[in-house]
Amino acid sequence: MNIELKNDLLNLPQLQSQVDTIVFDYIDSKPNWSKAYEQLNTLLQKCAQNFNGYIARNNGALPKASTYWVLYMDIVAKLLYFTGLAKSHLIAIEDQEATAQIIELYKTSASCLPNASLEDNEEFISEVQKSLDKLAGRKLELLTSEKTDTCIEKFYALSKTME
Repeated sequence: MNIELKNDLLNLPQLQSQVDTIVFDYIDSKPNWSKAYEQLNTLLQKCAQNFNGYIARNNGALPKASTYWVLYMDIVAKLLYFTGLAKSHLIAIEDQEATAQIIELYKTSASCLPNASLEDNEEFISEVQKSLDKLAGRKLELLTSEKTDTCIEKFYALSKTME
């Protein structure tokens, strides 16, 4: 599963297509949670590596909000959520460490989504909230962001832990 690079940036239409295909094939159509998790987690790792590489090539500076980064963060937010959702179907309910990791993926997903309050994103945030509450067994607060720069910072914090 390769993602093309152009000028050291991921090909976003290709990345979106790969995420959509995995979600459709292994989550929506005929659930195969292990295959979904394996492939989504691989994409997430590649995104994190590319993101960290981009920052390293730019002397540690985070990218500034632009159309590219808004689209990037939108895809990453959904990738984080679906990776967590797939993993949540593979763990034992009493596995506290795995549960905490999934909760972090859900929370980061919501905080990475640019313009989370837009009507187009309300259904997604609602789905993330339901999954979070179900996994946690109680109502947890989801923090969202309206600023792409804040979304980028949130993903960077997570991506550093994936190195």
